[in-house]
Amino acid sequence: MLWEMYQYRAINNASSKASTAETKVTTVSHNVRRLEDKLDSLSLTCQALWEILRERTKLTEEDLIAKVSEIDLRDGKEDGRMGNAGIPCPRCKRTLSRRHDNCMYCGEEVGKSHLFQQ
Repeated sequence: MLWEMYQYRAINNASSKASTAETKVTTVSHNVRRLEDKLDSLSLTCQALWEILRERTKLTEEDLIAKVSEIDLRDGKEDGRMGNAGIPCPRCKRTLSRRHDNCMYCGEEVGKSHLFQQ
């Protein structure tokens, strides 16, 4: 009798954990789908902007590749990412996270260092 109660409780716990895992998988799948859609949209926009720029200027793909590499190296490593290297506060010169618009030490408004900063 005790063994059966133990088994019943173990089965219920496993079932509950499986249900929770299924919910998490559904949520993650939805988030991945949303990110893929966003990536597709951004890729399309970047391609359109590049083609307009190339048609209206004398820029080449080599110019674009060089600029991408330059921006990639701003954080000190070539890894295909923009990076989040800290920036100095204009007033107190302490290194700040790019996530904040104001210095957490002196309150100075720092703003964003580039248009696409998150």
